[in-house]
Amino acid sequence: MKLKPSYRYDIVQNSEEWMQERVRRIGASNAADLLMPKTTKGYQNLKDRLVEETITGIETESKKFFGNAYTERGHEFEPIAREDFEFRTLESVEIVGMVILDEWSHCSPDGLIGKDTLHQIKCPIFNTQKKYLSIVNDDKTRAEKYRLSDNDLLKKIDTGYYKQLQYELYVSDRKVNIWTSFHPNLPAIDLNIVRDEDMIFNIENSLKEIKAEVLKEVEQIKLLK
Repeated sequence: MKLKPSYRYDIVQNSEEWMQERVRRIGASNAADLLMPKTTKGYQNLKDRLVEETITGIETESKKFFGNAYTERGHEFEPIAREDFEFRTLESVEIVGMVILDEWSHCSPDGLIGKDTLHQIKCPIFNTQKKYLSIVNDDKTRAEKYRLSDNDLLKKIDTGYYKQLQYELYVSDRKVNIWTSFHPNLPAIDLNIVRDEDMIFNIENSLKEIKAEVLKEVEQIKLLK
């Protein structure tokens, strides 16, 4: 039976309640680590966090994230970027705190558009936005038959973002995730990312495997008591 995602409008992103709901869950920001080979540091760190949080029920001691200049920048510019997007596209973006699929999986999109679309906002520094614009504009100069899809463009810009957006589509069971990159002094970029069923299949399989590994290690630790 296919699970139905739960939309939590009562939770504010980055609040204490939001932090607690993320404990022992894999979010979209973990998608790149989840899809890494199992021997890599990223995958192992993710598994270690899940093991610890499954046992303790609280956020891991070793990997607490208190933010940095980039996250602070995102918090500052995100409302401006959303308003700019709504003005340019005439779309209405609804705020949601979190989307929860089950006790293991969640995501926190930057907005919802209609019934089938998500919105994800990035607010990079000037030079990064300039680089993104160069990639997009270079593609526009190609003959139409050689132009990349928005999915392939985002892969070229940042494969980590692509995996993040596909994970959000998996959790929310929506069809499209609009990736907006915004800088107040440069043109904005909007890419319509559609479901990549092959990647979503890999996400589902990777989730099953890491769940089994985490539960096995948790049982082994309990036997040591």
